[in-house]
Amino acid sequence: MKIQRSEDDLSSKLQEDGVNQSADNLSDEGQLEKSTLHYTWFVRTFGPMKKGSLRQSVIALMCAAMGSGMLSFPSNPVQSGLINCILLMVICALLSRFSMQILMKCAFKYDQHSYAELVKFALGPSMQKFYSVDVICYTFGAIVCYQILFIQLVWQVLIKFNFDESYKDQVRYIGGSIFMIINFPVSMMKDLYSLRYFTHLQILIIAYILVTIVIYFLINVSNDFDSNKIVYFDFNIQLTSTFAATFFGYICHQLIFPIRSELKRSTLKRMSKIFNRAIFSEAIIYLTLMIFGYLSFFENTEKIIIDNYDDIPFTLAKALFAFIMFFAVPINLNPSRLTVLQLIDKEKSWKAYVISTVLLQYTTGVIAMIYPNVKAIFGLLGGIFGMIMVIVLPCTLYITLELKEGKKWSDSNIIVTLLIGIVAGISGFTGAIVSQIYS
Repeated sequence: MKIQRSEDDLSSKLQEDGVNQSADNLSDEGQLEKSTLHYTWFVRTFGPMKKGSLRQSVIALMCAAMGSGMLSFPSNPVQSGLINCILLMVICALLSRFSMQILMKCAFKYDQHSYAELVKFALGPSMQKFYSVDVICYTFGAIVCYQILFIQLVWQVLIKFNFDESYKDQVRYIGGSIFMIINFPVSMMKDLYSLRYFTHLQILIIAYILVTIVIYFLINVSNDFDSNKIVYFDFNIQLTSTFAATFFGYICHQLIFPIRSELKRSTLKRMSKIFNRAIFSEAIIYLTLMIFGYLSFFENTEKIIIDNYDDIPFTLAKALFAFIMFFAVPINLNPSRLTVLQLIDKEKSWKAYVISTVLLQYTTGVIAMIYPNVKAIFGLLGGIFGMIMVIVLPCTLYITLELKEGKKWSDSNIIVTLLIGIVAGISGFTGAIVSQIYS
């Protein structure tokens, strides 16, 4: 089987070929190349992005992480306290950055060019299959979330146009069924290159929602702001589910290997620049959204923040985001299907292609209709499948390779990595379970 190919295919499909090889703006020593000497800072920062540049790579990495999960962040302080959530946001960012570093360190050291290939090299073929199954489960859950959000957003738009609220359940089931029927032909497509622009549209819509939330707070809330309503700390078991749901927002590790392979003169230092800028930008956006969203509604903050708003600007945002969710399903179903076909060694079978598409499309659709708890699924994805992909496997393979090199268990790097893997893993798994109980 050629499972190692699935990582590159998965990542490239998730980002619709967003990153391609070409000359970068910086040399290995960090000096500007001759081609950029005549460009002003403004042009280098805001001008057209060259394929394969650091800036293009940063945006591609952010696109892999940012999406529907961030809309649930403003509701986290309701159950865990604002300061706790800010700290968890920073911790999750550091954990994500840490795992990127050890993955790239191992990839450069042992000349491995995909996540699946690195897992096979360090842990063997069986763990490579385990990794592929984990990726399938993760994308499967993401597809369920997209379908849930699509129906919820469509319902919110219908409510704005005075649709009878007593038909909510009917809209969920009938709308979900219609969604699966209409979406199926798109999911059957093998080549989704024409959908590559939806990634950039997603970023624009997220920026629009973020700016609108901040403006809403400044106009409608700031004058009558009551700081006594703020819950700063709340130490309870739901902290673990908040951790798991927050961690979901920093999972973009499917893309780091394609970025590394497509950057000209790729080095660990330059990859670190990409990681730092992407994680920092994500953290700023998430914190801004969470703080202003929560402070606008306090204990009345909905699980999905845009459900709190019913004015025209947010109705437009809901319609646009529903549009993005429609195409997010086939974009994520395609690599998941490819991984399934590679696992069963049926890559060239049309029959297997159709059956796997039907199963993925309609199984996720049925789950979305009967279990429309999107925040609980965010916790499950971040706490188990994402945690395995981002923390458990990277820590395990790093320690294994270091021990093979002759390092001892007493080595400080091994001890720190082991502790991070154990603590984060247990917290994430616990949070995934708790999210099913309390969300």
